[in-house]
Amino acid sequence: MQERYLGDVHDFVKYALLRFMRDALGLRIGVNWYLTCPEDLGDSGSNDGEQRYHLKKGEWEKWDGNLFKRILHFEHSVERRLDRIRMLGILPADTLYFEDIVPVEVKERCSWHQRARSIFTDTDLVFLDPDNGFQVKSMKPKESPKYSFFQEAVDFLLMDKVVVGIQFARQCDPKEWGITRREQLHALAGNRDILPIVRGRVSSNILFLTLAPPQRVKPVRKALFDFANRSLKFARDKRRAEIIT
Repeated sequence: MQERYLGDVHDFVKYALLRFMRDALGLRIGVNWYLTCPEDLGDSGSNDGEQRYHLKKGEWEKWDGNLFKRILHFEHSVERRLDRIRMLGILPADTLYFEDIVPVEVKERCSWHQRARSIFTDTDLVFLDPDNGFQVKSMKPKESPKYSFFQEAVDFLLMDKVVVGIQFARQCDPKEWGITRREQLHALAGNRDILPIVRGRVSSNILFLTLAPPQRVKPVRKALFDFANRSLKFARDKRRAEIIT
């Protein structure tokens, strides 16, 4: 996650989902930012995430008008700071955040993750927000901060948390990639309660993979379907959020 991309179209879908789940389920949210420094990763010149067309199209306000008005502030680059998320009330006031920059070194990464776990003790849902999604075999050590690790998601599940992680699906089939990623996650989690994937249909497809403890599976599943069914329509009967089962 990089501050320069705050408020982009992917963020709109992320925050809309989290706000909906809070309203539907009453879950206290913890946001694990997976904050990275672009200069350290060698991609300070990249403009991949600068997608803000939603701010210029009035129909997005129909999805979540309250969110739309607040996220408009991020159109100005000087506003793109993590503390503005709290100040603008993008997410509920009792939301907890972990903002430490993700380290490259393995031992430091373990300590980083343990700090995050301690921060989120009193939350019900932990949202994992890395630059790219879950780990891949091809990632180089220096690139690892841009990914969440499957074990990190599983650790939060073992703490009895609902876990929602993002996965970008760029230049690939979103359904096939999402199902593959979900299988890999569940193989490690040993969790048989397979929840649907939410696909955000935006310029670069963003997927949301969810784990939940047994007692929360049924209401979480319903909330994911309801979120997709109530999302913004953009073409014929297509919606901005759809379910992949």
